[in-house]
Parts: sequence; C-alpha cells; structure tokens
Amino acid sequence: MPSGFAQSLRPPDITGQNDVTQSGNAGLHAQVFAGKTLFGATECSNRHSGPLTCVGAEEGYEKIDFTTVVHRINTWLSLPAADRLLPSPKQALYHTYALLRATLLISGSPSLPPTPPGGSIRHIERNTWQVSAPAGSPYFTLSFPNGTTFVLDGTDGQHVLPSDLTSGPVHGSGRAWWLPASPFSPQSAYMVIADGDVTSSCTGKHNPSCRVTVQASSANITAYRARPHADIHGDEFDLDFPGAEGLADALAGFYWGTMLPSVIERTRAKDYPDAEGYIISTLADRYVGTYPDVDHEFQIKGRVAWGGDLDLAVVRRMIELELRLMREDYCGLWRAPCAVQPSGEREYNVRRNSEDGETNAVMFLVSGNVEMIESVWLYVARTKDLEWLRLHLDDIEMGAWSVEQHIDPLGRLWSDVYYEDQVIKDGRETMSAALAARAFGLLAELELVLGRDDAAQRYVKLQQRLAQAVSRPLPQGYWDAAQSRFVDWVDRTGWAHDHIHLLANILPVMLNMTTRAQTDSIESLIAAELDEFQRFPTFLSARIADYNSSEIGDGGPYDLCAAGRYWHWDAAYWAWRGNGDMLLEQLHKVASMGATDDYIMGERYDMDYVYYIDGKPWHGAAHYYEYPCVYSWVLFHDLVGVQPSLTADVRLKPMLVGGGSVTLKQAAYQLRYQFEPRNHSFTLQNLASKSRTFELDLSALLGKHILGLDLGAEFMALSDQPFELGPGEEARLQKLDSLP
Repeated sequence: MPSGFAQSLRPPDITGQNDVTQSGNAGLHAQVFAGKTLFGATECSNRHSGPLTCVGAEEGYEKIDFTTVVHRINTWLSLPAADRLLPSPKQALYHTYALLRATLLISGSPSLPPTPPGGSIRHIERNTWQVSAPAGSPYFTLSFPNGTTFVLDGTDGQHVLPSDLTSGPVHGSGRAWWLPASPFSPQSAYMVIADGDVTSSCTGKHNPSCRVTVQASSANITAYRARPHADIHGDEFDLDFPGAEGLADALAGFYWGTMLPSVIERTRAKDYPDAEGYIISTLADRYVGTYPDVDHEFQIKGRVAWGGDLDLAVVRRMIELELRLMREDYCGLWRAPCAVQPSGEREYNVRRNSEDGETNAVMFLVSGNVEMIESVWLYVARTKDLEWLRLHLDDIEMGAWSVEQHIDPLGRLWSDVYYEDQVIKDGRETMSAALAARAFGLLAELELVLGRDDAAQRYVKLQQRLAQAVSRPLPQGYWDAAQSRFVDWVDRTGWAHDHIHLLANILPVMLNMTTRAQTDSIESLIAAELDEFQRFPTFLSARIADYNSSEIGDGGPYDLCAAGRYWHWDAAYWAWRGNGDMLLEQLHKVASMGATDDYIMGERYDMDYVYYIDGKPWHGAAHYYEYPCVYSWVLFHDLVGVQPSLTADVRLKPMLVGGGSVTLKQAAYQLRYQFEPRNHSFTLQNLASKSRTFELDLSALLGKHILGLDLGAEFMALSDQPFELGPGEEARLQKLDSLP
C-alpha cells in the first residue's frame, strides 16, 4: 500500500495542502490506491452509476474527477437502503464507497464553520477556528444545515443531551457538537467549546436546520469528518493497519449514530420516575423501555470499551439503576427486572409461552443479576473506584444471593432463559451455568481487592461448584457423551434439548471448565460447523431449522439467527484462541453491513436463511443498539486489545494481523502502540500527563518467547507484573532467544 494512502484518509489540513492537484477549470483530482490490499479483489465496479475500475494490482492508481466522485456518492446515497447492498467477497470491503470516500476526503479541506451574524471568525490551528460574538454581545448563535446536535452537561455529573428534528431544544454547558445528517456527507462535523452555557435545537419541516447558541463572547470550533473519529470529549482515535479505515469509520458511525443518541436521561426520559441510567435499546420507537436484563450488559460493554469519561459516567448510572431496582424488588427476591417502562412499571416476572402453547418459561430469571456482577467488575477495573465499590457492596452481594437461590444440591443452575427471549427454555441452560460461574469468580476478585478474603473464598467455591456440574455428563450435568458436545438446555421433565448451540459449547471450553477430551471434541465441532455459525456473526446454533413448536416462542423464530449477544462471546472465543484473522473477518462483515444503511443496524440478522425469507437481511426492531455496542467491544477489547484490569491502568493484549499502529486518546487509554513484525518489536507510549501502569500479553503477536523490555535506562525480561511509564515515556519490547 502506498505510504501516503493511510495518511490521505485522515482529516485534511485546513490549508488544503494535500495530495491534490488543481488543473485549470478541470476540477480537483486525486491519486487513489485501488488494489487488492484495500478491496480484496483486483476489480471493482459501481453497478448503480457506471463502471469504476479498481485497476489491477497493489500499485494501481486511478485519476478520478472530483465532480464525478460527488455525483456518484450522491447517486448511491439516494438509493433505497435495500439497493445499497454491495457484492461479495466481504462486499469488496465497502466496494466503490471506500474508493469514493477516500477520494473525497483527500480532495478538499474541512468546511469553514459558520460565522455568527455580526460576529467574526479567526483561524487558530489546523482544523480549529475561534468564532466571536458581535462586539458587546454576551452570546452568539451558529446556524447549521439539518443534522444532529449533542450538548454536554457537567452540572451534576457527565451527561449528554442528543437532539434532532424529533426532539426539542437541549441545554448544557461547555461543549456542543453538530453532525451532518449523513455519515457519508462531505460536510464537516463541528465541536464547539466555550466557557458558558450552550443551547441547541433542530427545527423546520420543509427546510430543516440546526442552531447552537453559546452564552459566551467567543468559542473554539474544531472540524472533523462527518462522523468524527473521536469520542464526545473530542479525544481522538487512530487505527493504522491493513483494512483499518473501514473499521474505524464504522466504529465512529455506530458511536455517533446509535450509542450516544440512546442516552436519553436528560431528554426524552427527563421526567420518567427512573430517569438516571435510563438508556434505550432502539431509536425507532418500537420499544420505549430500558432493559436491565440482557440489553444493559452490552450497552455497558460498548461504553466501557470506548473508555471516555462520559461513557463511564453512563455506565455507573446504569449499574446504580440496576442495583436500586434489585433492592426495590416487590417480592424481596433481589431480581433484576426484564424491563422498566417510561411510566415506572417494572417487569420483574415475564413468562412466555411456546408457539404450540405446550410449554412456557421465565424470561431472564437470573440474567440481569449475573450480568450486573460482570458490569461492576468492568467498571471498577476501569476506574479503580474502590469507594464506590464499598458503598454498593451489600447490594451487589444480594444480587449474587438471588442467583444462588436457583442452584440445586448438584450444583446445577435452574435459570430458564438467559439470552433468547423467543426460545422456551424451561429448565437449566449450559450457557447460563457457565456465565454464572464466571460471574462468581469475578465477584471473588472484587472481594479480594477490598481485603475480604473469606467472602472471596465463598464465591470461588460457588464458581467451582457450578463449573464442575457443567462438565459432568447427563443427567447430572450438561455433557452429552453420546454426541460429544454440550446440550443447550435440560427442561424440568429431564428432557435434553440440543441443536448444536454455539455458546453452550464454546463457553465451558473458553472458561476452563472442560477436560482435554471435551475441549478437543468441541474444537472439532466448531471447525465442522463453522460455515453455519459464521453466516453473519454470529448464528445462534448450527441447526436452526430443527427447533420445534414447543421450543419456539409464541412470537415466532425471532432468535433463530444471528445477534450481537452471540457474537460477543463468539469473538471472545476466537480471541482466546489467538485468531486475529477471524476477528478481522467478523468485524469487516458487520462494518460492511452497517455501511449499507448509514451505520444503522437492525436487531436480528437472519440473512434470508430458513426463516424470515423476505428479501432483507434482518428483522425485529430498527435502529437497534446491540451490534453497534458489541462491535465497539470486539474492536477495542478483542482486536486492538485494550482491556480493563484490576491490577494496572491498562491491560494490552492486541490481536493485530500484520504490522500497524494504534493511537487512543480517550481518558481510559491515552496511549500509542506500534507493532513491527519484521523486527519482532512492539513499542508502547504513554500519552497521559501522569504516570500509568501497563500489563502486556503479546503472545498473539510475538508468540510465547522471551520478551525484552527496554525502558531506556534498563533492559529486562518482561514478567506478568505491571510496569510503569511516566508522562510521554516509551517502552520497546523485543522478541529474544535469550536475554543479553
């Protein structure tokens, strides 16, 4: 790949001094790389607006007229979403879109921000300007085209207030954003920073527009691409490795298009009885509740992965809402409710019938409680807020106690349904037992951090008890010795149900609950059924056509397909196996699907396979939270490898395929690393203004060899212990045959 290509995809300098030529009145031109490395194919074509050849090999270039580029993009965007589907393989990594977008980005400068009426504008640096109010005025207003605005409010904690044409004005302080309506717009997005209150609104039926009013004499405005590669605070990320640009665009598209607008605590939910921590799952108004069972797990994980101060404040409020709802359980059983509605209604007991009316089961009997424990662990590992943990420990332990009540004398957890709300699992699930065992282990770690050794030992014993039951053969356990795999669930009549459920089989292996023989059998099973599971990441089971009407819920085969919740654990399995290629393939599939519909994802992806044969790849709620949140987790946590730790500020376990670099300026990370496979070296720099500690696991990049850690003044073998880097300090790690 030409060295200038990755650079050309970054936001251009405001001076316009990019790799662009101006030739009289012929318009702007740019050289754009269009070979195998980017597209995975030697030829690409735009089936909607004429052929556009990606010429031959890696060194190929094509001169493209800028006006033609804009026309082709607008033509493509004007098509119905269903017609924007792109061809395989891997949808040519976003097909002509990637080529056109690259051309567009390097062909011009960021748009000049609006000037207040009667005010002034002055360029400060690169993509930042200062705008000033008219002389003597204590405020000014900026007018933008239709789009979306976000305002931060720090008056009593970190809150974000999203606003568009469907909502009224929002009020905050210090910082506001305006983003154009389309993520593919050539128009820049803008961040406004001012020392004063900010109000934003979008109005107008026939000629909609947005206005941002700043109660200050001046403000700084920074231009970004239409979907900034930054969090709400303006802390940027930069991914520079093969195929990273499309992944980064999707990451930004999901964050700004779904994750931030889902935070409605101070907007739509401001008058709800349970407003704090009230995060919605769909922006299409089909489901208006917040869902502590299941949905909060992945809402939280996506925000933990992003790592910004706002994101972690939202996580804290979501957990505190869950703990309060458990404490206020009407029956005193410390259950997490399935849902909380805008009216304040809490759905603690949701029982659903099968399609044939013969069976029924409770939805998410223990799911929210188990997930709460993991969420607490993630929040504490990320923030190191032990005072918060002590304050809420009684509630956390009572939530764990609620799960214990469903464990029988043989160590089996009678959980009913854990994730699939239209599969009627009236009994004990392998998946539930494995995840509950893991949660008790995480709670033991939290107890140890607080010096509560006795409590920690009790939870370790619970973890072991559940894990031992998982690996035992039927009927006492979950292992089907005849089929050499784990069953999905055993109902209360003792009947085992099994359609080769993915998570039921990979979780016990990944969580170290299996014998060597069981592990070998499961790895062979996954290899044999890989195409079924990876149709789109990730299908529930390998035999979705075999579920019968007593197993399918009365809402139909809703869950017999792919969903983000399954993908989360599937990706964890491949990361556990050190398979970065699989992670990349999965991420590209989701990013490519997102790009076909402005990075808006549906709820369930059936891929027109077996059920829901209707010409579109998804069904269920539109503009759904799940894939955007799980995508963020898989990209940050599993591929880039930045992970929470109780014993260091950051744990790094990257899975990059080939060389490259990663820069993350979000509050939780503030680091840069570079991997050079040719010299077997890895460089890490602390970008924070204070010393920070790091744990490293480079086994996926450099193998399990001796690693020398060069801190400048000393050279040592890398141990499992954290090491410290001062502000701006850099460490180099080298694979060695022996220490010098």
